Amino acid sequence: MLFGSPDLLTSLIVIITVILGFGTIFLLCGLIYIYWGNYRETKSSYAVGLLLFASALLLQNILLTGTYFINVLSHWYEGIVMFALIVFEFIALLILFKISWE
Repeated sequence: MLFGSPDLLTSLIVIITVILGFGTIFLLCGLIYIYWGNYRETKSSYAVGLLLFASALLLQNILLTGTYFINVLSHWYEGIVMFALIVFEFIALLILFKISWE
């Protein structure tokens, strides 16, 4: 084995991906809260667009994180793409949350 036991590595990838999935869900809930407050103050169409965008992304992340609970991966490399995507999405949303909070 090149990277160790595939069962352990597969489980680790799934666990980390699910944790980051929950992290993105919480970040998106925070962004929706911020954008809702901005909309209440300004009534701008830009704030509505941000609310719709964050809501669509929230729905996507809920569905994807949920599928990771029921999806059984056979090999560690099957989860690498989703793992990489969720890492980049989490970092991007963390930056957006920090900027939006200020």
